[in-house]
Amino acid sequence: MRKLSTLKTIADILFVLTMIGAVIGLPFILMLAVMPEQVPFTLNENLESIGGWELIIILLIVYLGALFFVYALYLFRKTLDLFRKRIIFDNRVIKNFDQIGKAILIGYFIIFTMYVFTWFTDNTHEIKFNIGWNNTLFTIGLGLFFIVLSEVFQMGKNLKEENEQTI
Repeated sequence: MRKLSTLKTIADILFVLTMIGAVIGLPFILMLAVMPEQVPFTLNENLESIGGWELIIILLIVYLGALFFVYALYLFRKTLDLFRKRIIFDNRVIKNFDQIGKAILIGYFIIFTMYVFTWFTDNTHEIKFNIGWNNTLFTIGLGLFFIVLSEVFQMGKNLKEENEQTI
């Protein structure tokens, strides 16, 4: 149970930090659209080369994708609360796992469209291959993991109900 409490604490801290980013993010994007010279810090080098409405569209797409990740984290926290109450094979847990996976995948593909958009608007059209941790495969794998986990929990729930009926 100690590990569950630690995981819940970490998830709570991450959720608070991402909510701060979510609350500050939209006003920052609007401020960048209306009065870019008043923004108190500089952007990433990749984003500085993009200007005008293209930058605002890109930032809004990234913001929308990030909101899906925040939603997935919110559902994960709710699921950990259910686990803490010893509610394991429940429809809420199964639904949460499925929605977590879908939210991660939708968020990833929304942000991926931003990369495709910038690739088409950029003049260099270079493709880079990196060896090491691939964030793309990890994110897609994490989303699919939660969807599969919901199916496994559904099978476990069905087996539990069958065992209770035979007794």
